[in-house]
Amino acid sequence: MPGDRRQTIEIQAEPQPNPAWRRAIDALRHHWKLSVLFTTCVIAASVAMSLIAKSVYEPTAALQIDPPGTEAFSLQGNNNADNSAEYVGTQVKNLQGGPLALAVVRSLRLDRKPDFAGKLAGGSDEAGTSHPDGKTDLPASPAEKVAEAQLRARTQVMRDSSSRLVYVTVGAHDPVLAAQVTNKLTELFIAREYKARHDAVMQSSEWLGRQLDDIRGRMEQSNRTLAEFQKSTGIAPLGGTQGTDTFSDRMVELNRQLMTAQGDRIQLEAYLKRFDGGAASSLPQISGSPVVQQLTEKLAEVRAELTNNLAIYGRNHPLAKKLQNQADELQKQLDAQRSAILADLRTSYSASRKRESMVQAQVQDASKQLMLVGQYAELKKEADANAALYNSLFAKIKEAGIAAESKSSGIRVVEPAPVLDSPTRPHRLRNIAAGVFVGIFGGILLALLLESVNRTVRTALDVRKLFGPVPLSLVPVIGVGERTVPNRSGPFIARKSAKRHNASLFLLDRPQSPEAEALRSLYTSVRLALHGFSREVLLVASAHPGEGKTTMSVNLAVVLAERGRTCIVDADLRREGVAPAFGIHIPIGVGEVLRGVATLEEALAQSGIPNLYVLGTGRVSADEPARLISSDAMGQLIRELRARFDFVLIDSPPVLPYSDSLVLSSLADGVLLIGRSGVTRRDAMMRAMELLQGVRGAPVLQVVLNAAQQEGIDYGYYQDKEPRKTA
Repeated sequence: MPGDRRQTIEIQAEPQPNPAWRRAIDALRHHWKLSVLFTTCVIAASVAMSLIAKSVYEPTAALQIDPPGTEAFSLQGNNNADNSAEYVGTQVKNLQGGPLALAVVRSLRLDRKPDFAGKLAGGSDEAGTSHPDGKTDLPASPAEKVAEAQLRARTQVMRDSSSRLVYVTVGAHDPVLAAQVTNKLTELFIAREYKARHDAVMQSSEWLGRQLDDIRGRMEQSNRTLAEFQKSTGIAPLGGTQGTDTFSDRMVELNRQLMTAQGDRIQLEAYLKRFDGGAASSLPQISGSPVVQQLTEKLAEVRAELTNNLAIYGRNHPLAKKLQNQADELQKQLDAQRSAILADLRTSYSASRKRESMVQAQVQDASKQLMLVGQYAELKKEADANAALYNSLFAKIKEAGIAAESKSSGIRVVEPAPVLDSPTRPHRLRNIAAGVFVGIFGGILLALLLESVNRTVRTALDVRKLFGPVPLSLVPVIGVGERTVPNRSGPFIARKSAKRHNASLFLLDRPQSPEAEALRSLYTSVRLALHGFSREVLLVASAHPGEGKTTMSVNLAVVLAERGRTCIVDADLRREGVAPAFGIHIPIGVGEVLRGVATLEEALAQSGIPNLYVLGTGRVSADEPARLISSDAMGQLIRELRARFDFVLIDSPPVLPYSDSLVLSSLADGVLLIGRSGVTRRDAMMRAMELLQGVRGAPVLQVVLNAAQQEGIDYGYYQDKEPRKTA
């Protein structure tokens, strides 16, 4: 077998990726039935619900809810302005509470209204007689429980975040009843809120009265203590904190003077210690004195002149004696001046010590006075605080009495609920329009979703993404038809006008169809790929059953038979498919030839088409196919067929379930890998390609996508065209 001349060529241009809108249209075309069904169901459901639904009236009442402290009489003042949002939110929750709903039910006898109580309406009056506020002393009856649940479910409370307005809405099928329930709900809410506030004020008044007696006793005791302290110390009232501040300022000033005196004393003491240590000349009072400086300079000049004269004239010279007398006199004057300065320092030191002692005594005396003043101030502050607290509580008790008797409240009805002329809902036309929109949009979305989760190979672009730029042929969806099979003599039984079971010979039934033209194009591609082979053996394989492998084989065999002697071999020994496709029964086939019980001449059958012979499967037991295909006899059979025919076409078993195709690929010149659009999974096709390439057998000449839909290809352009007449 001339394997060195095998080659794969590409005969089609690289397909351009489909735009997104084209892929969406393809998805709708593939799943249009499910999309239409979904859309129809949604529209029908929306129409039915809109027509069946009863009219509901939902009037709205507006309430203004002000926080505590904003009414005419209030114990809190206006200190809750920062918590107004939380207060309004709490009142909104109270509006939706169960006790208020039950009060409304009993006030309006909603347990007798079918609109709220349903089938339990009109039962026994076991809830007792209703009070004006809607309360009863008996537990709720079943009808009241149902009506309460319905009322809470139908109550809508909305708040305006930019103001203190709250809108209350209760829905009912009767417009008058809806307005009554809404207004009664707001009325009972305001009444219950007023009663709660009244009870709270009365409780506060009682507690404040008890506290007032205790504070009165403390106030009297603090006043007595203050009077006794003032009498024992003799301290007169200082007029608030002004007297304490004066004592404090005086204490600060005395401390400052004490620190100054101590500093002066320490400095003078240091100077005296330095003089006693023999360092008098370094004292600033001596070194900085102008007189000392002048005497020192003159003494230095005289001693310098004396030294010069002694060197020249000697010690007994009159001039030397004169200079010596001057130097002695200057030294006496300098010593006298230093003694005077030292006496001044000693005098200043004594004065600073006395001043320090005096200021320190004043500080101690002022400290005692300040302590007494502080004690007096504390007692005075306590007495004033008790008196202020007593007066404040007394005023609060008076205000609480006024607030309890007043009818002022922070909640009022701004706008009562009116009786509506037209129902609030349902909006039938709008609901139907929404159903149409949701149905159409949902149907499209469902189709796109199904397409997104689809992992099958559908288009040429999918094949390119899997394998790259491989040679690819597209075969359109094959139509359904019948063919009349001619009679043949011999041991084979022909089936006339038989419907084919596993494949369709569309090439004979519809020779001008798009699928027939695609098969002829496939033949051209294969011939170009095997242009160096005089005898060609082709293997037709697929990843799984049901992907059109046998259909492609029998129709490609018809095309090859038009060019030369052709034999199609049914190598799928587990499931016969080629012979039924031609409408014939072959009792002897590949199984008998490989076992050596029949010759090739005995097994070959004429298909009824010129130059086309069929080698069927024959009779093969379940455990024989793999062993027979991998035997040496199979290679010998292929060599005999290669010598006898121009074209040998092998219809092999599926690649993934069985290994027969991998063995047969080593005996062929080329492989055609068949996949079906919308059926063959991408991973299966990729795995089949990997297995065929892994055995290093015949190359994959073409990937054929069966039942494909490719834009821009119209094989039926010349179909049913009459020849042009000539004159």
